[in-house]
Amino acid sequence: MVDTALYRKIFLFQDLEEEELQKVLGRTGSREYPAGAIILEEGEPGDSMFIMCGGEVEITKKLTLTLDEDTPKERVMIRLKAEDGVSFGEMALLEDEARSATVTAQTDCLLLELSREEFMALIHQNQAMGIKLLLRLAQLLSRHLRKTNADVVKLTTALAISLGG
Repeated sequence: MVDTALYRKIFLFQDLEEEELQKVLGRTGSREYPAGAIILEEGEPGDSMFIMCGGEVEITKKLTLTLDEDTPKERVMIRLKAEDGVSFGEMALLEDEARSATVTAQTDCLLLELSREEFMALIHQNQAMGIKLLLRLAQLLSRHLRKTNADVVKLTTALAISLGG
């Protein structure tokens, strides 16, 4: 039996019963990344999400407008620590699209990886649990969208002010 205290902090899993959480964790594979390793690369294909068990990562996005053509710039979006109960890469569970950000290990990291294939099999075989997971996933993505919308309004306002409008 896996100690689930850390996993209970993860938003996606907070509605699951102990047995359901064990089913999800049983579908994951353990991955280790040394400090400095790129875990996910923006623009690359993705088909899995990651659950942090140990370590710290940094999430960055490429700036679409580069000032120096030789070196594309990246902006640090956030740093995540495993003890806070975090996961990343959840969008890859739902769609076959490129990764939206780069995730780099800042320290040695221990992660659990859940593939889209395993996730889909899990929710088809356990529909009541699947509803809980999909609802939490929709709420999580909605939160991200709301934050992005707020950021766009702030940036648009700052641009308008700087242009004298």
